[in-house]
Amino acid sequence: MTENTQPKRGILHSPAGPLLWSLLFLAAFTAVFFMQKPSTLVIGNETIKGIFATYGPAAGPVFALLCMAAMYLLAGIKRLAGLRRFRFLNPVVVLLVMLPFLALGYQLAYREKPYTDIARGIIGTLAMPLLLSSLIVGALALAWLAWTFIRRPSPPSHA
Repeated sequence: MTENTQPKRGILHSPAGPLLWSLLFLAAFTAVFFMQKPSTLVIGNETIKGIFATYGPAAGPVFALLCMAAMYLLAGIKRLAGLRRFRFLNPVVVLLVMLPFLALGYQLAYREKPYTDIARGIIGTLAMPLLLSSLIVGALALAWLAWTFIRRPSPPSHA
């Protein structure tokens, strides 16, 4: 009999992993969106103000869906390339997907100038939730990556 020396496959290494990471991103985005203070940016157009107040929370599911699609795409490429046995690539996939969202959130929050009412709406309502949710998920993915390097398979016991 041969024993498998690889550690037991956890739920994050399963096909449900990208879905769970996307749900975490969605939960963080929604929490930050509703906990943030009202923006100090003044939106002069009441229609635009109403659109961002009403439909702003819908940006979270859109971003989460984009994250999930990108993670499944990269995981599929990883599997087709025959890299399935390299467990450290799973958190790398999550990090590769979160980095553009982190960069976009940073750009919107700290670099963009609020010249128009639409820009004020995007910056005032969506920038910080996008930045913080991608930062939270990215930090947890970094911790997961460190955990995959620390955790070694135990040698088979001989009885």
